[in-house]
Amino acid sequence: MVSVQNTAHGVYINGQVVLNDPVPKIDKSEVVVVFLDVVRPKQKLSDIFSIYGTWEDSRTADETIGFIRASRTERADICL
Repeated sequence: MVSVQNTAHGVYINGQVVLNDPVPKIDKSEVVVVFLDVVRPKQKLSDIFSIYGTWEDSRTADETIGFIRASRTERADICL
């Protein structure tokens, strides 16, 4: 037995699958439904610390700002 796979894309709305694409005329076929959208709970900004950890540095905030400013580069003028 040869298995031929066709695909049809659509949207799941209120308990029904609404297809965007036409499907071939088939009397009966097995289907697989894959929900592509992942529902994630809303996250708080403070959750970022549990993912990446807190910022730790021996420099003060002013020293860090100075370091960032000193490492910036100048852009060349562009003539069009």
